[in-house]
Formats: sequence, C-alpha cells, structure tokens
Amino acid sequence: MPQSKKRHVHHQYQKPSTSIPARQAIKGRIIWALLIGVFGLLIGAFASESGYAAMIIGALAGSLLGYFIGKNMEEEARKDK
Repeated sequence: MPQSKKRHVHHQYQKPSTSIPARQAIKGRIIWALLIGVFGLLIGAFASESGYAAMIIGALAGSLLGYFIGKNMEEEARKDK
C-alpha cells in the first residue's frame, strides 16, 4: 500500500508510568481494602449467625487481601508503561 511522503506522523504522547501520583496509589489500595473487607465482613456475618469474632476475622482478612491486590495492581501498572 502506498504511503504519502508528505503526511506528518503524529506520535501519541504517553506519560511515563512513574507519573502515577502517590496520593492516587494510596487511594487505590484503600478502596480495594475497604471493598473486599466489606465482602469479608458479610461472609463472616452469614457464615456465623451471631458471631462477632467471625465477622471481625472476615473483615480483617478481606481488607488485607484487598490491600495486597491494590498494591499488586499498582506495581503492574508501573511495569506496563
């Protein structure tokens, strides 16, 4: 296919991945920790009918899992760009 020699090539500007602000990175971790922590709390509540210990353990386990998921997503976002 013929290519025009007069056509200007437009390069897309992409920010480097290190330009993710630290504030936004911390927000992502907190959001994932809260979201999965709430699911862990609900699982603990439904698994034990009135056991507060199961609800607390479920919430803590869920929030730790969410924190590490958010942290891993941030690291992958930095590697991709």
